[in-house]
Amino acid sequence: MIVVCPSCSARFQYSDVRFQGAKSKRFQCPKCSMVFEVMNPSTGEPPPTPREEAPEPKPTETTSRRQRDALLASATGEAAMPPGMRYSLAFLTGPQASTVRVLTSAVTVIGREEGDVIINDPETSRRHARIEIHADGTAWLSDLGSTNGTVTNGKVIDGPTQLSDRQEFSCGKSTFMLLIRAVDMMSMD
Repeated sequence: MIVVCPSCSARFQYSDVRFQGAKSKRFQCPKCSMVFEVMNPSTGEPPPTPREEAPEPKPTETTSRRQRDALLASATGEAAMPPGMRYSLAFLTGPQASTVRVLTSAVTVIGREEGDVIINDPETSRRHARIEIHADGTAWLSDLGSTNGTVTNGKVIDGPTQLSDRQEFSCGKSTFMLLIRAVDMMSMD
């Protein structure tokens, strides 16, 4: 079957047998990263109608912590990306292998269900790791108390670890590479 993203209209192939009897499957668009649900065509149920507006999330400790962290970062001026630099995350292995995502925020959370980079990897925790880009241009990787740990250079990290250009790290069974590039300020206009 052909699955079409309701946000960006990207199309991709998905075998019906992969539903394995489930009424529906959640997908994450490889192009825009929107998560959406697709009904199993063999159940005969109509697809869910897209809602005009997403419901307001219930306040949770995680949401409150994220809002507090964002507020503190903006108050201290740490939220801005360093000018003249571009940071990208290359997906080397896992469900999104062979894709690259430009990081647009100074703090990026990687997780299975929650965060800025959502990966459908059962070995990855709900909120697994965080990449922080500091004003001086350095990038730091931290584990967020994940079950399987965050690994770089063959070792599980136990505190913030500085990442360099083209350095690889793993969350669950997914391996990433951080790419750091200087960009021409004239071409950014």
